[in-house]
Amino acid sequence: MLITAYLRTEQFLARVPFQFDLDPKLVEMERLLDDPKLVLQVTNDLIRSAPQGAWNGRPSTPAEVTLRLSVVRRLMGWSYETAYAEIVGDAKWRWFCRIYDDAVPNHSTQRDREVLIQPATLHHINDRIVQLGQDHGVTHGKKLRTDSTVIETNIHYPTDSRLLSDSARVLGRLCDDARSLLHPRTLAEKKYFRNRSRRAKRLARQIAQRLRATKGQRNLKNRRKNCIAD
Repeated sequence: MLITAYLRTEQFLARVPFQFDLDPKLVEMERLLDDPKLVLQVTNDLIRSAPQGAWNGRPSTPAEVTLRLSVVRRLMGWSYETAYAEIVGDAKWRWFCRIYDDAVPNHSTQRDREVLIQPATLHHINDRIVQLGQDHGVTHGKKLRTDSTVIETNIHYPTDSRLLSDSARVLGRLCDDARSLLHPRTLAEKKYFRNRSRRAKRLARQIAQRLRATKGQRNLKNRRKNCIAD
């Protein structure tokens, strides 16, 4: 069941058995994130992914905690595993994420919850934070740098022919989208929306085969020269 936030514990930091100073920037950021509109946008995305969770099931990670965990991870450049290891043993991050004495979500839960936040919501959150920063005099909002989640994946070697083939594939996809919107009727109109991605892929394969053959012949000539020199 989706919950908005844990019960706020105002004296959480006072119960910490050692002394430490909070970064003023962290305190200011914690105050800026204390905005009902930001939490509401994240809550809407989480409910949209599982509508029955609004009234059924065991309590899940609160929407406010999901938002703050996402902000902390991007702010510090942590992976999901690192974020869990850092937050679970640090009182200031527990306070910032408003987890307090509750259990910190593990790395897989953080990943699964964060991916449910829609790109449009992240865009609105960035705009809202900039607006709040301007209203409170924290920033003038002239420039904003954001980061995104990068997932490791396999890519092909970026040769010129393959890059051109990829460009033709993307252009072909755009032509397909344009055809579905404009609905060309005559043959003269339809020729402007033809997808050439298969032909580009075939030409890229032929170029690669020619290059391999040329390289093989060059290596054979070099070996013959070496044999004659010996």
